[in-house]
Amino acid sequence: MKKPLFFSLIILLLSTALMSHQRSESYSKVKIDDQNNLKLVQVEFSIQTFVLQRLNLGFTDNWEQELTNEITQNFIFNQNCNPKDPPFLKNSFSTGYISLSWKMLCDSEILEIDLNLFFDKDPAHTHITTFLINSEAFPEKVFTNTNRNWSETDKQAQDSSSFDSFTDYLGLGFKHILSGFDHLAFLLALLILKLPIKRLVIIITGFTIGHSLTLALGALDLITPSSQLVEALIGYSILIIAMESAATITKSYNLYSNILVSLSFILILILSIFGHLKFIYGLIGMTVFSYCYLRLASKYSDFTLTIAVTCLFGLIHGFGFAGNLSSIGLMEGRLLPAIFGFNIGVELGQILVVIVLSLIFHQVGKFLRGNTDFLRVFTASGLSCIGVFWFLERLF
Repeated sequence: MKKPLFFSLIILLLSTALMSHQRSESYSKVKIDDQNNLKLVQVEFSIQTFVLQRLNLGFTDNWEQELTNEITQNFIFNQNCNPKDPPFLKNSFSTGYISLSWKMLCDSEILEIDLNLFFDKDPAHTHITTFLINSEAFPEKVFTNTNRNWSETDKQAQDSSSFDSFTDYLGLGFKHILSGFDHLAFLLALLILKLPIKRLVIIITGFTIGHSLTLALGALDLITPSSQLVEALIGYSILIIAMESAATITKSYNLYSNILVSLSFILILILSIFGHLKFIYGLIGMTVFSYCYLRLASKYSDFTLTIAVTCLFGLIHGFGFAGNLSSIGLMEGRLLPAIFGFNIGVELGQILVVIVLSLIFHQVGKFLRGNTDFLRVFTASGLSCIGVFWFLERLF
């Protein structure tokens, strides 16, 4: 009894950490135009609502003014700048984004930006800004806690922008995995399926392929996903893979399938009663998929079905960042290198995580003398709870 209790406590502690930390990103477009010895500066800032909640900037009674002050006071321009128009805040519940736009008139000298936004609340926060200067696009700036300054003198030559974009987003993709605990939880859910390492690598690569496809479609503005639903479905993907792991160990596919479908119907019924119909069709499709997938998984033990579903979830996870690239609008010469670099970074990060987790599981297996099924069930249970939490939190 001591070992199960010990590992249950570990999972509980890890679950608390996972629910309190998430990747943190925001975006902006800065347009600069020279006008009569002055510079007209227009800023369009955007951030997802669930990121604000992670940063403890939720919807209080006066949240709109507080958020406006937080953004404008930490988006610092070196020149003497005066507001041209009051800031305009827009909350789009359909996309899950909050945007703030404002205009300033600044002195005509070289412009610099010091961005101190959110780094005190989350040192791992990343902010990406694109620039349009006198109607000409210039390479974007990736602001981090250790790199907070941009200057007009930083404008890079066009012939070097593609390589710089690749390297910038390679690092960003790698960081995206390591700081994105929903992605890490998904990888852990795949790992406890206890597949051979070669098959696991193939499945993870399939995830990256799906991730790359929707990232490209979204960044090219060919598809516009609902950010709120996508983020909720990322939580759901963790839940369904974790439940598959538990069903595989206990051989109770029908039980888990019936439980998941019953809970889904209860959720749909509650939402219908209270008139929250925005994502009803998506939830109905999710329910049908859950039933069919777990039933099929009970009949097909090879990894063909798993890799197909993992590619599908890769498509969903890719939309999580695709909408962001689409909203900020990267310059033409940097878009494809950014997508390619980001996904290479994601793949490298995933392989590193899988190697580390596999080594940990191997050592734990030696300690438990190969009897790891109970640990896998506990882990699957913890991941299921986390998946449900993220799903419901992001859906509402």
